[in-house]
Amino acid sequence: MTELLDAPAELGAITLADVAACRPHGDELRRATRRLQWKAVFVILVAIGSYLGLVLLAHGLLLALPLAVILVVALTTTGTSVMHDANHGAFGRSNRLNRTLAYSADILGASSWLWRHKHNSLHHGNTNVVGIDTDIEQLPFARLAPGQQWRPWHRYQHIYIWGLYGFLTAQWMLFSDFASLVSGRIGSQRIQRAPRRRDLVLLFAGKVLHVGWALALPFAFHRWWTVLAFYFACSWLVGLVLAICFQLAHCVDIVEFATPESPRRGDDFVLHQLRTTADVACGSVLDRPALWMMGGLDHQIEHHLAPGVPHTAYGAMATRIGRICEARQIVHHVHPSVWAALKSHARWLRAMGRNTGDTAVDHG
Repeated sequence: MTELLDAPAELGAITLADVAACRPHGDELRRATRRLQWKAVFVILVAIGSYLGLVLLAHGLLLALPLAVILVVALTTTGTSVMHDANHGAFGRSNRLNRTLAYSADILGASSWLWRHKHNSLHHGNTNVVGIDTDIEQLPFARLAPGQQWRPWHRYQHIYIWGLYGFLTAQWMLFSDFASLVSGRIGSQRIQRAPRRRDLVLLFAGKVLHVGWALALPFAFHRWWTVLAFYFACSWLVGLVLAICFQLAHCVDIVEFATPESPRRGDDFVLHQLRTTADVACGSVLDRPALWMMGGLDHQIEHHLAPGVPHTAYGAMATRIGRICEARQIVHHVHPSVWAALKSHARWLRAMGRNTGDTAVDHG
């Protein structure tokens, strides 16, 4: 049984000081930062190259399809390995560098300003807390946590949700950012700081830039229906992969969910993250491409414990955290493979689609 939790579990102690001891320091941190920066350069160059090839050179499916696939991979990796790290300030001490690269979210159609509030504050500070963590709110389309309202169509969500995931980027571009600005809320949570004029200018400029590179320029070289077909196909695939990458850590049947009363500050924060987050082991050859594209989202526990650390350092940090958890008999949730993580998410969707009538969910 999985229930909404409002009290600490009877587990061994692990503190913020333990986490600090596991973080990379000195040369290890510098090497990880350089690897992140070079990866960002490579990913951005691949994205630009495949995009220019698709727009300027591809006039038939034989070249257009492989270039589109490469572009999808590059844009997805930009989201996980550039935008995500930059919005957490992981590219180094330069705030200007981090904010510049964080703006890749706006170029992809989302708002980096809203993202930081939604993801960095609401999600990281209240992971899997039902009613606060807006990353687990997909109502009325899906029920992702105990305590959320059940609808009759949710019994089929484990079938239809995969199609809806693909509309994540379109939702950012066309609806959710504007809805948040008008309502002053992200999901059920009020935006704590009103946007400055600069925030609004950058947000709308990002939307214009996205339309410019993704639609307006291609229209000058290709038939409009071809451009729209490739745009929506690529957008849907990027949205699908990004949504799945983020869901595998939290909306699965091996982690826990909490009430707003659940302790999660100070040293309780560490145990809360361990209980509500899962890593994904990417050890097999088949998992290696996913590892590179996930950009550290396979090490979500370590990311939540040290969000400002480059994702290129999380592998070593995960080993240290794992040793502490094993020595103190603390559960360290790890999916054995990407496929196992996908199945866990599918099981959770199916479990949440049942009308149980209370906050407990039987995984059987």
